[in-house]
Amino acid sequence: MKLKKLLQRVRLSLGKLLLDKKNYTQTNLPIKKILFLRQDGKIGDYIVSSFVFRELKKQDPELYIGVTCTKNNAYLFENNPYIDQLHFVQKRSIWDRIKCGLNLRKFHYDVLIDPTVLLRNRDLLFIRLIKASINVGYLKQNYQLFNINIDDPKLHFADVYKTVLEKIGFTDINTQYDIPFNPLANTETIDFIQKNKLERFITLNFFGNGSARQFDDKHIVAILEYLAKKSSLPIVVLTYPTVTEKLKKLIAMVNGQWSMENNTFFAKIFINENTKSIFHTIELIRYSDLLISPDTATIHIAAGLKKPIIGFYSQGQQNWLNWHPNNQNRTEIVRYQHNINEISPEQISPEWII
Repeated sequence: MKLKKLLQRVRLSLGKLLLDKKNYTQTNLPIKKILFLRQDGKIGDYIVSSFVFRELKKQDPELYIGVTCTKNNAYLFENNPYIDQLHFVQKRSIWDRIKCGLNLRKFHYDVLIDPTVLLRNRDLLFIRLIKASINVGYLKQNYQLFNINIDDPKLHFADVYKTVLEKIGFTDINTQYDIPFNPLANTETIDFIQKNKLERFITLNFFGNGSARQFDDKHIVAILEYLAKKSSLPIVVLTYPTVTEKLKKLIAMVNGQWSMENNTFFAKIFINENTKSIFHTIELIRYSDLLISPDTATIHIAAGLKKPIIGFYSQGQQNWLNWHPNNQNRTEIVRYQHNINEISPEQISPEWII
């Protein structure tokens, strides 16, 4: 692993030496076209930056907004009414970057915005080929290619994007997130809620990005048992297709148990087996009374919907600064050192779970 990281640093250093050339364009030019590089963007990235498209169009309806993305994450952008053009790029193909970069050059974008912290050589080459007049980056003070740089590492990423817009001349920016709405997912979610007679409920997610942020089976069962005993509200476990069957089996181990404390059977844990996409998850959170989750994507969805949150975060301070819930509603945080399975159910205070 150490050798792999060393080789990566060597490659990045050589690439920077060859590709990082000064952009001599003046930064006070009129802005008519803006390009956002989002081919590496995940759901949480999209949510915290979702306001930028709305705010740009609100202040300049004639502004042309383009977004680079992959066909895998295009669903996040394709129904956004403020985006004029999607440019598809393959995530790891350097040859596709060259072809796409040369094509994007023909669009004559005035501003290119890429807040990616770690730039790979293919990213540098891509930005150079596009030849935007102004390149805006984050923590790129050691790069010549970027005319404008946001250099505060303590900013939440919503504030990074807000600062980007301010740097290129936009003011009075409302950073309230735009949460996507899918009519079909909404209808199917309402059907699920009505079928199970769920008037008020908690949404519970067990999986974040990476193995260190995913609860194992033992802890899933323990948390389900604890919440079923301590909360007066039913629980809807959030899912996605590859884990639904496993979660159904774990839920069945808890549902139907006799509770000595409440003198009744547990039958209050539900799962929407028909969850097919993030849009079903969004709708469940939209109608819930509380989200419990280790995943920043679902946490930021809940924050955008102004829902109470119980979030699980590692002790890593940089991740916390950049990706904390940024929520206007009640928010409780449980921290862990290295792995989320260090957390015990009892760390979730009964007072938090309504």
